[in-house]
Amino acid sequence: MYMENGGQKLGYRGNYGLELVIDLKNCDLSDLSNEKLRKFFVELCNRVDMVRHGDPMFWEDHSDIPHLNGISAIQFIETSNVVCHALPLLKAVYLNLFSCKEFNPDDTLKFCMEFWKASSENHSVVVRV
Repeated sequence: MYMENGGQKLGYRGNYGLELVIDLKNCDLSDLSNEKLRKFFVELCNRVDMVRHGDPMFWEDHSDIPHLNGISAIQFIETSNVVCHALPLLKAVYLNLFSCKEFNPDDTLKFCMEFWKASSENHSVVVRV
């Protein structure tokens, strides 16, 4: 949904956009394949009605810093991007969804918690101006 603001069409409630930052804890990361992450992006984008652009890009960390070892991915969407960092040692998934198209942060959070089977979360919603 776009609104008029001083002659400019802007996204989320007259501002530029909305960013949802989520830290998920005690996640089930038994399957961290590219296919599982691709499925996450597809289902999330369908849930929030976002148009994906291309396939996600993946990067695996195998450095000497154990808590950083995991997989990161980014999915570009028509209205910005979704970023996911999954860290098995911490049993944590860190997510950012940024879009100038309005979406429901509560519903998005619920979906992410269910998908990764998280037992707890910490999140913030940032209105980008």
